[in-house]
Amino acid sequence: MLEKIKKYYFLLVLLISLIVIVGAYIIEYLYNFPPCKLCIYQRIPYYLILIVCVISFFMKYKNIHFYSIFFLFFSSFLIAFYHSMVERGLVEYNSGCTSKVDSFESIEDLRNHLDGVAITKCDEIIFSVMGLSLANINSLISLSLVLLNIYFIFKLYGSRN
Repeated sequence: MLEKIKKYYFLLVLLISLIVIVGAYIIEYLYNFPPCKLCIYQRIPYYLILIVCVISFFMKYKNIHFYSIFFLFFSSFLIAFYHSMVERGLVEYNSGCTSKVDSFESIEDLRNHLDGVAITKCDEIIFSVMGLSLANINSLISLSLVLLNIYFIFKLYGSRN
């Protein structure tokens, strides 16, 4: 069983990453929910995972690919978890990506500020499923994949003596 999983592991990870990225684009473009900066940052590990998976199809030595994918899933989890904390107001994120109101001296200051501010705020949940934001869902997906990856690494490579 583990040998079959090992054989198709990279294909499975590739498909999961594609589903996550395509899902994000469907929500963005078909349902008109633009992403904030942190949402875009959450996509980066999935793009890199796609690259690692494609490379792994052409290379024989794949141990480094398992560890690379683990690191990328873990970084995806950290970004998504941080974004979840920002959305819930537990952590402050100041990069023009929050909905805090600054004091402005004039209308021109306000206009200049609004020109540089993202449309979607990182601390506002604009799309949720059963009370979970997309950052919450990505945190759960990424954490599940980190744990699954740890399991595979120990099962496939940890039993060598």
